[in-house]
Amino acid sequence: MQVIKTPTSTKKRIKEDKPDIQTGHLETIAEALPRAILILDRNGNVLDANEGAVRLLSPDMIGKPIGAYLRATGVRSHIAQAFDGKIPPSLSVQLLHPTERYLDVDFSKAIEINLNGQADSIVCAVLADRTQTRMGREQRADFLANASHELKTPIASMKGIIETLLGHAKDDAIAREKFLKIMAEQAERMERLVTDLLSLRSIESREHLLPSATADLCKAIEAAQDSLILLAQDKGVEMSISLPEGREALTSGKTDECIQLFLNLMQNGIKLSSEGAALRVTLEQLPNWAGQAFPDNIDMRSGFRRIVNLAPSESPVWRVIISDEGPGFAKTHLPRIGERFYRVAGDLPAQEKGTGLGLAIVKHIVRRHRGGLFVKTIHRDDVAEGPYGTSFSVIFPVVNAQNDDG
Repeated sequence: MQVIKTPTSTKKRIKEDKPDIQTGHLETIAEALPRAILILDRNGNVLDANEGAVRLLSPDMIGKPIGAYLRATGVRSHIAQAFDGKIPPSLSVQLLHPTERYLDVDFSKAIEINLNGQADSIVCAVLADRTQTRMGREQRADFLANASHELKTPIASMKGIIETLLGHAKDDAIAREKFLKIMAEQAERMERLVTDLLSLRSIESREHLLPSATADLCKAIEAAQDSLILLAQDKGVEMSISLPEGREALTSGKTDECIQLFLNLMQNGIKLSSEGAALRVTLEQLPNWAGQAFPDNIDMRSGFRRIVNLAPSESPVWRVIISDEGPGFAKTHLPRIGERFYRVAGDLPAQEKGTGLGLAIVKHIVRRHRGGLFVKTIHRDDVAEGPYGTSFSVIFPVVNAQNDDG
C-alpha cells in the first residue's frame, strides 16, 4: 500500500490560509461548549471562563490565579507541561469549599493567539464534575455495611433479651414486662428501617421517570399536617401553615410521594424543636425560577447548600419553605445531608432519631419531580443572640392540568 504524503509546501499553505484565532473567538467557542472551560495565561491566571466554569468555581476568578480555586499540588506543573507543547495527563482535584466536590481537569497544549496586538500563548482547561459519580461509588460501598449494622443492633438486642427470658428471668414477671417492651421498640425500629429502605429503593428505581399524574401541593401539605398533629402537641410545637387561599398548587407529581416528602421534612423539624417553638410552612408561586431558594439573602452566619440544584428557568415554580426553631446544623454536617443513614438529630432519644433515610428519600423524591432542594441553617452555638434553626426550600414546576392522581 502506497502512503501519499502531503508536501511540506502544501501544509504550510493550509496553515497560512487558516484565519487567526483571536481571544474573542475563543470566548465564543468556550461559551458554546457544554463543558466547563477556562482560558489560562502562562502564569496560570484566568483570562476567561465560560458559564459552566463560573457555576462550578466562582464568578470572581477572572484575572486571578487558577491555583486559588483549584488547590492541588499538580496544577502548576500541568500548566507548565501544556506551555511546553505537551498534553498533560488528567488531574483530579478535591474541593472542600463551599461543599466537598471532585473535579477532573484536562489541559490542552498551548494555543498561539494574538493577545492585545501581540503574539502570545494560552492554555484551555476543561473541568468535569465527578462528585456525583465519586460519591455514588462510596455510598454504594457503604450501603450494605450501614444497612447490616443498623439491623445488627436491634437483632442482637432482641437475641440477648430472648436468651434472658428463656434463662434466669423466665419466671420474673416484672423483668418479662420490661424486656417485652424493649423488644417491641426494637421490632418497631427494624420495621421503620425496612419500610424506609423499601421506599427509598422504590423511588430510586423510578427516579428517571417524570410522574405522569398531577398532584396538589396544598393537599399534600395539609395531609402531612394532619398526620403530625399529635406529635406536635406532644412536643409542644406550634405548626403554622401558610397556603394560597382558594386555589390549587398543581405540579407534575405523585400525591403520595409529595405527602411523604413534606411529612419527613416537617416531622424532622418538630422533633428537633423544643417546647414552645414553631414550625412554619409557606407555599407561594414565583413567576420564574431565578435560583433564589429563600426570600431573603443568605446570612453570612448561615450554612447553605444546594442538595438538588435546579437550572434557572423562565417557567413559574412553586416554592415551599419549611422552617423550624431547632438548634440548627453545624456547617460540617451540610455536605452529608441527604446521605443514607446519616443522622444529624443531636441529642434526641434513640427511638426518635429515625433511620437516617428520611432526607435521602426527600432528595430522591425531589429529583423524580424535577425540582430543587436547598437548605440553610444557623447553629445555636454560632450566634450570641438572635434566631437560629433550619429551613428547607423545595421547588416544584407549576402545571395547569386538572387531573389529580389522588
